[in-house]
Amino acid sequence: MTIKNEILDRVDSGITGYNDLLNGGYFKKTVNVVSGESGTGKTVFGSQFLYHGAQNNKKSLCIMTSESAESLKKEMYSSFKWDLWEMEEAGKITFVDIANPELRLQKTIDMAPMELIMSFKKLLVRKIEEVKPDRIFIDAIEAMLLAIDSPYKLKTLVDDLFGVLRKYDVTSIVTVGTTFNVESVVEYGADSVTRLGRVVSGNNLQRSIYIAKLRGSSTLNEIRVLNISNNGISILDQSPYASTV
Repeated sequence: MTIKNEILDRVDSGITGYNDLLNGGYFKKTVNVVSGESGTGKTVFGSQFLYHGAQNNKKSLCIMTSESAESLKKEMYSSFKWDLWEMEEAGKITFVDIANPELRLQKTIDMAPMELIMSFKKLLVRKIEEVKPDRIFIDAIEAMLLAIDSPYKLKTLVDDLFGVLRKYDVTSIVTVGTTFNVESVVEYGADSVTRLGRVVSGNNLQRSIYIAKLRGSSTLNEIRVLNISNNGISILDQSPYASTV
């Protein structure tokens, strides 16, 4: 594959209607941030990206920084019948649970923030080289960054972590919540930024999605409805602001 073809190569997200917003999908070997408030669908979004890849024989690495991996598996099976246990047993998805005592990487008040981030970086490198994934999903990256009190240190650490991801032949989704005001720094360092939200339309509350940033390509500059059904997420070809009357 030539360098030009590698640059233009895209990755199918597995989310109906989303590739259209990106004009073809994610670029390979990029870090893609999905941001939004709690309950807007970030974790489902990343899980669907991994599950779609696993269904197409792409190896995936899922790193949970807050919620346990077991809780995620139960939630995805209960909601969508996505059998992540089966994918794990088949070696298609590897889960890393930061809260697992065996990793000795618990987020405790006794561990200095910089020490935590450096340990996380080493763990990330080790797991990527061990698993050799095609796709990576890091859920709730803000859980690793909240104790960093210097904006300069925060940006440096985010750039460093994203640099690790770009070093390898992987395409990544990193989710970040908007409650603790670290999302702007995380978004700044990303190759693409997708923002999820909620919109009041009449008496209805709609989930929304739009592309805030995509390096190297134009995007569809529209806010669309993000729908979550029994089959997962799909992006509807309509505005969340459309009248329902």
